[in-house]
Amino acid sequence: MDVAYRRAAPGDRDAWIGLRYELWPDCPVERHRLELEQMLRADGIIVFAEVDRMLVGFAEVSIRHDHVEGTRSAPVPYLEGWYVRSGYRGRGIGSGILGYVEEWAIGRGFSELASDTDPDNAVSIRLHAQLGFREVGRSIHFVKPLNRHRA
Repeated sequence: MDVAYRRAAPGDRDAWIGLRYELWPDCPVERHRLELEQMLRADGIIVFAEVDRMLVGFAEVSIRHDHVEGTRSAPVPYLEGWYVRSGYRGRGIGSGILGYVEEWAIGRGFSELASDTDPDNAVSIRLHAQLGFREVGRSIHFVKPLNRHRA
C-alpha cells in the first residue's frame, strides 16, 4: 500500500470535513466548516495521508502563542487533531502523518510539538508515548455559568 503525505489543498474541503466528522461526530457540520476555514487561515499546517487518491488520515496543527503546559518554548506547534480511518490503522500511517508534521515544525525553527488527549483515551495515550511524546500533566477544566440576576 502506497501512502502519500501532503498539505491540504482547496479541493480537500469536503473529504476533510468527512474525516473531521469521523473523529468528532458530536460536532455539528457547520462548526466543522467554520473551524476548517479558521485552520486554513492560521499559521499552522493541515496534513493528509492519501491512499489511492482517497484521504485516509489527517493532522491539524496550530501555532499556540499562549503558555502550553509542559513546554519550554513559545510559540509552539500544537497537534489539535490527529486521525486515521479505522480500516487503515496499525499500518504506520499515523506515524507518517506525525513525521511530516515534525519535519515541517523543525524546518520552521520549532523545538517542541505539543498535544493533548482525553485522560480516558488509553489508545491515544499509548500512541503518543510510542511516538516520543511525554506526558506532562492531567487536568480537569471547569466552567460555571454566571447568573446575571442574582438575588
